[in-house]
Amino acid sequence: MAPTIIDGIYYDEHGEPKHAGVVEVDGAIYYAGSGGALATGEKTVHGEMTNGILKRGVYRFDDDGKLVEGSYIAPVKVKKAKRKKRSDTPKAKKKKRRLILCIVAALVLFIFADLYFGWSDPQSVQPTGPAASNGDDPRASVVLPSFSDEVYLCTDSFRRYYLGEITLQKAIEMNQGAYAPFVFTYELPENARATLYLDGKQYPLDPQGESVSIDNLMTGKTYQYSVKVEKALPDTTWETTYPGSFTTADTNRFITLPGVSNTRDIGGYKTRDGKRVKQGMIIRGTEIDGLVESKYYLTDKEAAEPFHFQTDLDLRSGELFSTVYKSRLGDNVPHHFFNAPSYSGIFVDGAKPILRDIFSELAEPENYPIYLHCTYGADRTGTVVFLLQGLLGVSEEDMEKEYRLTGFHIASYGTTTYLNGIYGGLEGTPGDTINEKICAYLIREVGVTQEQIERIRSILLE
Repeated sequence: MAPTIIDGIYYDEHGEPKHAGVVEVDGAIYYAGSGGALATGEKTVHGEMTNGILKRGVYRFDDDGKLVEGSYIAPVKVKKAKRKKRSDTPKAKKKKRRLILCIVAALVLFIFADLYFGWSDPQSVQPTGPAASNGDDPRASVVLPSFSDEVYLCTDSFRRYYLGEITLQKAIEMNQGAYAPFVFTYELPENARATLYLDGKQYPLDPQGESVSIDNLMTGKTYQYSVKVEKALPDTTWETTYPGSFTTADTNRFITLPGVSNTRDIGGYKTRDGKRVKQGMIIRGTEIDGLVESKYYLTDKEAAEPFHFQTDLDLRSGELFSTVYKSRLGDNVPHHFFNAPSYSGIFVDGAKPILRDIFSELAEPENYPIYLHCTYGADRTGTVVFLLQGLLGVSEEDMEKEYRLTGFHIASYGTTTYLNGIYGGLEGTPGDTINEKICAYLIREVGVTQEQIERIRSILLE
């Protein structure tokens, strides 16, 4: 069956209404939005929704949903308006000349001061002791990185996606994974000792090495660091501390835990009202005990300690396990099985009490940070995160993007096809947006209270 359009709804090759972005049917171009409904009027087409058919930008679609030829408006950056020049009067010219002379004088003064004090070069800090006078100055051997650009904590394929060079689907198809650590490169004097101080932690730097990798930093954050270098010299010890900073790119925060997969932070997304979902509160991923899939087993408990998990929120069925279960995250971490539903299964009467219990857990501040998972971190986890982001106010496009990121782990999840069960079940639920429909369903049908929703928002939104 070929994709088709019936009564303003786009149906894919399986006959399902689909939020597919830009599509081409019978030689005409359309934009299929939520539930397959065709866009009309002006529509902003984002990078991941172009499907390679159109460029990013604003387009106009007629009353039948067809693209209006020549309506493309390129995305532009908003520039600050320039101030109008003052009239070029003799008084203004004189004032301008004085300003130029002051600037020149200040520059000359700074250059001489810089030559004397070495301000502009962080590696020219004066060593203690007679090192400089005996010709054995270790400063010349210290090479530290300079971070003029943002640091991307993801693979090159995902970096290209965030820069708008390729689509999300293309990044997934490149099969490079998603996570990459922060890499700090350096060169040190022979036999020197050095320590990197970053984010409250210390990282010894091997003089024989060239770099150190640091895992699981936050995204969209500026970090301050310092490097302390020490070297024993004749009659003294040379010691200097070099400060620095870098900013991580504002991308999704992919996580690495040894033996676990499909792990990422659900935070970082902006909401429709300008707030932001906190990072470090909910990490989603696969199972960590290998009880269903032996390959997913947290091999190093200490690697999870920096997350300070307070709850192991397990969406699998407890009936699968006949013995007393303790979380792989630690004996003191409470673990709860929920046998959660996924997709259209959330609308079954028997599933509603389970959803109510899950959101009741999410409404308790003492449960955070949470490790949220099922077996693969895909269906049940994807469904709960979709509903949670909906009530937090994350945009529909970002909700779908978060779901599709599981595609780098299992390729078939790189589309939103499986979400059609949720979209279909919410038809007829009050609300103009998917966010309003999800909140209405959770309150009216599931029994989640407005007070619980407000507590969840207060916990998870900055």
